[in-house]
Amino acid sequence: MNASIVRTALLRCLLAVSLIGAGLGLAQAQERKAITGTTVSLVPLAGFTPATTFAGLESTSTKASLLVVELPPVAHDQLAPLFGDIDKAKTNFARQNITVDDIETIATGAGPAPLITGSQQANGTSYDKWIVLLKGEKTVMITVQSPDGADLDSDDVVAMLKTVSLGAPPSMAEKLKALPFTVAAAEPFRIIDTLGGSGVLMTSGPLDADPSGTQPIIVVASQLSAPVPADQLETGAEALLKQTKNLETATITARERVTFAGAPGLLLSGMATDRGTEKRFAQYMAIGADGRFVRLIAIAPASAYDGVKAGIEKVAASIAFAAK
Repeated sequence: MNASIVRTALLRCLLAVSLIGAGLGLAQAQERKAITGTTVSLVPLAGFTPATTFAGLESTSTKASLLVVELPPVAHDQLAPLFGDIDKAKTNFARQNITVDDIETIATGAGPAPLITGSQQANGTSYDKWIVLLKGEKTVMITVQSPDGADLDSDDVVAMLKTVSLGAPPSMAEKLKALPFTVAAAEPFRIIDTLGGSGVLMTSGPLDADPSGTQPIIVVASQLSAPVPADQLETGAEALLKQTKNLETATITARERVTFAGAPGLLLSGMATDRGTEKRFAQYMAIGADGRFVRLIAIAPASAYDGVKAGIEKVAASIAFAAK
């Protein structure tokens, strides 16, 4: 797995998360809230409360969500053209089953920002979506999502997004504390950053960003969508593996029942070819008591895998579902 895979995973997480919206309006707005583990603060619509499994807000009664994903500053230059050209936006977001209807610029507490509005079909449900791109000390993408029939008013959503302001980045300790699981790095791996308040990225090697995919990498992520029955662990694990970029045609060579995150889990391991390079992977997955899963996926060049295997196992052993 390389930096492009991480970006793709983030985009899927951001654009396809099936969380969801409430239509209560800013007339009933709450006080300004900081989104834990991010640079973002805003005045949410009434009914939105801090989410427990991702960086953002959710309405439990209507299944509305506001998801914050923060990326390195350089990502803004890569994403801005997508938000500045409706034809490019329609083409690229269509890959996530998102229909882009419009792009406009709104005034926010962090300055002018492009806002994409549209809809998405996912899991048999239609969702209205609002996606805004902001630039501060981090590149910030905020997605508001509402299921069809929830009657979330677009003017209210835009008014909420206009209240967004960006502050100083939280410390790594603060970001890790905000995750829905606990995790610790182990040699030779180090933590690069958290992902959307629901995942963490680690690597081994001199580069923090590795577009060529030559370094071993670990991504640990929790589920953002609806609960999964425990008896669907193996089916779900294989499906997620095949949805991971550059692992779509991976060969699973071993399946092992293990204890992971303090719960009955599954370890899949095998081989894949990434741009002509042979890679080995390991994927751990477990489903918690609330039906939400946590997954660790580690990928390394086949020639380097044995040298980092012990570190992968130590990181896996450190993971536990966080107490709510």
